Amino acid sequence: MTKTYKALVVEIDPYVEEAILLVVEGTAIRCFVSYSPSEIEVGKTYEVEFEMVLSDEECISPSECEKTQIKMLGSGFPCEIYGYLDGEVFRSLVDFTDQDIHYEFPHLNGQFVKINADRIDVSFVR
Repeated sequence: MTKTYKALVVEIDPYVEEAILLVVEGTAIRCFVSYSPSEIEVGKTYEVEFEMVLSDEECISPSECEKTQIKMLGSGFPCEIYGYLDGEVFRSLVDFTDQDIHYEFPHLNGQFVKINADRIDVSFVR
């Protein structure tokens, strides 16, 4: 089961309506809206789920940083996600599941890692 989080909508891109800026756990995250059952409004808080979109290139590496965080890279969607690989769950500022990272990089299980993600998708829960 995917964990849900409370997210405050700070901005909706005026040109690309799927591009949205959220504040989750005190951190601003630029996301791509993959699902919304209704219209989203700036200033409102919603229940959401997150999923990483990874490139085909190797995007994970060990990290000396033992702080869970998400760093946006520039003004687009790419970001660095720092966290702990815990079996099928990547524990960061938010938990990401079902990414199969633990199958491709079993030697990194139980360690802090950095993941370079193309973007983070957000789904709004009813």
